[in-house]
Amino acid sequence: MSQPQPADVDLPDALVAYFAQRETARLDAVAELLARLTERERLLVKEAAVMGWVQGMRHHDVGYPGDQQALITVVDACIAFSDLYPTITNYVPEQEL
Repeated sequence: MSQPQPADVDLPDALVAYFAQRETARLDAVAELLARLTERERLLVKEAAVMGWVQGMRHHDVGYPGDQQALITVVDACIAFSDLYPTITNYVPEQEL
């Protein structure tokens, strides 16, 4: 989660320590929330987050189309790559004979 800092910026030690403390607190909150989810819910969140990230990186130059279109785009992409998002698509690999 840490952001790279430009080489020519010197931050006070107290501010660097505060940023580290806040990052740890955020990571702890994420871990706590994920621990409350069922395994299926965690997998759904993971797959949706990964696909959302992939779509965002592919189309970084396009404005946000709105929630409904974003949902359609992500689900369509999950279907197209069903083996990568098995919780969403119910993909089951073929058994090797």
